[in-house]
This record gives sequence, C-alpha cells and structure tokens, in this order.
Amino acid sequence: MSFALRPMTADDLSAVLVVQRLAYGDAYQEAAEVLDAKRQRSPAACWVACDAAGMAGYVFAHDWPGDAPPPLHTALPAAAVSTCGFLHDLAVVPRAHGGGVGAALFAAVQQWSLAAGHEALNLVSLASAAEYWQRFGFVPIVSSERSVMAAYGDGACFMRLPLGG
Repeated sequence: MSFALRPMTADDLSAVLVVQRLAYGDAYQEAAEVLDAKRQRSPAACWVACDAAGMAGYVFAHDWPGDAPPPLHTALPAAAVSTCGFLHDLAVVPRAHGGGVGAALFAAVQQWSLAAGHEALNLVSLASAAEYWQRFGFVPIVSSERSVMAAYGDGACFMRLPLGG
C-alpha cells in the first residue's frame, strides 16, 4: 500500500471525524473541538496518513504527566511538566488495514516522544487492541484513576512503553 504521512492541520478535522466513525462506529466519537485542542497542545505529535483514496488514518498524541490517563471527551488542562507522552488515538480506515499505516503513524509518535525526552509513552488500549500494542512493546500497568479508566469502556487497558528518556 502506498501512502504518505504528514503533520495534521485543523483543515484535516472533518476527514478525521469520518475516519473515526469508520474505525469505531458510534461507540467512541469525540468532538472536533476536543480533538483539535489535543492537536494544538502537541502539533508535532499529531499525524495523518493519506493514500490515493484520501485519509487512510490518523494519530493524536500529546504530553501528559503522571501515571494515569487523561479523561475522555474533555479539553486537557494547561500543560504541566511532563515526563511521558500519551498516545490518545490511532485509527486506520478498514481499506488500509494490514498496509502498514498504523505502524507508520505509531513510529512518528514514538520518534516525537523520544525527541521530547519522555521516559515513557502511555496509552489506553481498547480491549480488542491490547495484543496489537503489546507487539510494539507496551505492557499493561495499573492506573489509580478507576473512574477515568471506566470511561474508556469494558476491558480497556492502561499501557506503557518505556523509552529510557
């Protein structure tokens, strides 16, 4: 599969919402305003993959302090000193599954996190994707924020990839 990665812009948000719906159905829709706030917080960590048919995938990541995930569907608080990156969402349209889009988007975020000097990259995996993230070296960790984790859905798993930053 042939595709190109580029940094996400505000103009991409309408296509991002289409990809989000194709990837998750109606279950995990976030508003454009919430997603754009994440993009604005860490623009170097938000990417899109495009192929001849249009947007094939996207990734949102941002800096985030602590050992708990950020709450869903809300704007993030003001930036604090962060020792970790947080991969908020990576989605690929069904036509691009297995074509390397997800791995390329993840590699871009991992490079950003390494360059930022983060000690780890964290994410919350949906139950169906935990094995996917374990292949990249992520390991499950326990979050003390049970109410935040509950919003991510049954079987969601807080995971960490140590970076040694």
